[in-house]
Amino acid sequence: MTAVAVQIPPLENSGPVWVASLAIREGQPVEQGQLLARLESRHERVELHAASSGYVVGLHARPGQTVLPGAVLCYLAEAPTVASGRPTGSLVPYAEQAPLEAAGILVYGGGGHGKAVIELLRAMRTFRVVGVIDDGMPPGSEVLGAPVLGGADQLKDWHDRGVRLAANGVGGIGDPQSRQRVFDVLLQAGFACPVLVHPSAVVEPSAVLEGGVQVLPKAYIGSAVRVGFGSVINVGAIVAHDCVLGRVTNLSPGAALAGGVHVEEFSQIGMNATVNLNVSVGAGCIIGNGADVKADVPAGTRVWAGSLWPPRPVQTSGVREEGNVP
Repeated sequence: MTAVAVQIPPLENSGPVWVASLAIREGQPVEQGQLLARLESRHERVELHAASSGYVVGLHARPGQTVLPGAVLCYLAEAPTVASGRPTGSLVPYAEQAPLEAAGILVYGGGGHGKAVIELLRAMRTFRVVGVIDDGMPPGSEVLGAPVLGGADQLKDWHDRGVRLAANGVGGIGDPQSRQRVFDVLLQAGFACPVLVHPSAVVEPSAVLEGGVQVLPKAYIGSAVRVGFGSVINVGAIVAHDCVLGRVTNLSPGAALAGGVHVEEFSQIGMNATVNLNVSVGAGCIIGNGADVKADVPAGTRVWAGSLWPPRPVQTSGVREEGNVP
């Protein structure tokens, strides 16, 4: 069986590309010349057309997603499903000519978050978990039935075998840079990190999720929200309308952002913490579990678990308390 990789072409300045709309769905037959997607950058709009007929398989993008040039949009195959094959040509410049596995995906990291990602992928029923990459686990062991393939030195081998997708299984709680480092390793090895959304989560159509975003069960992402690259929206978290989240942010289970909240890159919002309407949380902040944030939080600030931000003023000894008799 053969398949053709459809990759995102470089637009002006070769920066990130926005998938403005999709004209295809998984398993759909398309004819040569048929419109596949409309793409936009800051200065250019293009239409992506099929150079040959086939069936759409392994569709990795969604409308509103930001992707990088060279990322795989989908494959065109001889049948509605494909386990493996060899591309016979390219639909866009620089399409790789290599064996491929359209739905195969690696999970980097076999710890707690990695397990959640494996369950998420299985619930989506879009991808096949090829195995786990983890430098600290013995090859041949298993994580929820997925084989441990080895460490980062195995990425090139699996890329050469045709696996082009990877999911970041390092949550990075307390150390968001550790999650960023995994993305750096994966991208340098030529892997794309698709958006993952659990079937029970609700994402409004106007929301924009950038590459590598993971949305876990029962989460809600509201209208006109933008979630930055590699962020995690954990179980039951709420992101209300018009929020903007920077890259590699993390909302723990039950965290709730009111409308118009801005959370800058590498910040983490703890379990059941709340952030009030139109508040800004600066870069690299840690908002503890159950905290109540009612005003802007400067970059690098830690708000302790269960506390109120900003802190209440401390009364001095000379201040009369209500009910006291002079």
